[in-house]
Amino acid sequence: MENTESVTKQVRSSWFKKFIECLFVGIAVGNTLSMILELLPEKWINQLSQQVWYIIFIGSMAIPALAGIIYSIYWHRKEKKDAINSPIRHAWFRAILRYWLALEIATYGFAKILKTQFSHSYLRSDTPIGELNGFSLTWHYFSHSYIMTVIIALVQIIGSALLLTRRTTLLGATILLPVLLNIMLINIFYDIALGAFINSVIFSLGLIYLLSLEWAPLKMIYLHSVSQLPAIQFGFVKNVIRFLCIATAFGFIYFLVSQRPESPLVGKWKVVSLQKNGVAAKPDTWLTDSLAWSNVYFEENARMAFCANPYFFEDKRATYSHYDFDTLKKTLTFTTWISDKKTDTSVVKVLSYTPHELSWQGKFGKDSFLVKMQPVQLKTDTK
Repeated sequence: MENTESVTKQVRSSWFKKFIECLFVGIAVGNTLSMILELLPEKWINQLSQQVWYIIFIGSMAIPALAGIIYSIYWHRKEKKDAINSPIRHAWFRAILRYWLALEIATYGFAKILKTQFSHSYLRSDTPIGELNGFSLTWHYFSHSYIMTVIIALVQIIGSALLLTRRTTLLGATILLPVLLNIMLINIFYDIALGAFINSVIFSLGLIYLLSLEWAPLKMIYLHSVSQLPAIQFGFVKNVIRFLCIATAFGFIYFLVSQRPESPLVGKWKVVSLQKNGVAAKPDTWLTDSLAWSNVYFEENARMAFCANPYFFEDKRATYSHYDFDTLKKTLTFTTWISDKKTDTSVVKVLSYTPHELSWQGKFGKDSFLVKMQPVQLKTDTK
């Protein structure tokens, strides 16, 4: 009798654990079916609207998931009635979860290698970066380096392969979870497609569940493991040093920031009139003279750039400087790098300054300027 009770305690599980496993198996079945739908002829797929695809996607997840929930209730009631639960069912469900996660995550990995993800877009490359939405910005960033994309893909593929055996499941989940959590956060804050976001959440939760099954050994490793080296005896001083490590990091950066007060000029300014050496710049002067500025960019940390091109920022023809705006003396100081070892400092007089206009006059390099600018977008406009 005692042996029977002991076995029963070992193999019985909570309804919540059954519910989680049944839910994931249901989602796995539905998600796999939706993958099969993508193998249909392309002309059939193109005839379906995006709304129809969303209905298919949600339905393929919701219906099997609902079936899984119902089965978990049946399973738990049957266990109570029979007073024993065969562990083989848990083994099957967890195996399905592992194999499904491996299939899905590896698919995303190979998609990166074969350039169906993060592929180069000529249309996107010719779009001003300020006009790219979160999705396009993310794809443009990751498509910049194929090697980096391959590295991410290999982590996904190797981690997926490790999920396929029970002995290496823990290692695979440990490798994949940080990657999936990072992808999930990108999907949230960069407005990536809804389907990709839902998948990243489900995959992350699946990996977290697999790790939770090994919580006892993980707890020993991460929370209770102690170095075999002898402890350094500092008593209370050790806690003070620990605090100072974090406090010093904050204090260091805070000091640097406080030494660079925010300038009211930060933003993009349009040059509405410019005279160089007493001669007014014509509308097409910028084509031949890189000092016939059309826009001036005041950035954070006293950085700035003068740009002649009125349509977009042209790096090769731009003039970069550091600036200091003295509101009391009404001066602007520009420090411009002429070469790697030589700088030129120009101090010009501010004739007028309001949030809507900035005019200044003085020598910049070898030339004298009279410039009037108006803000296109200030930092305060983006807050």
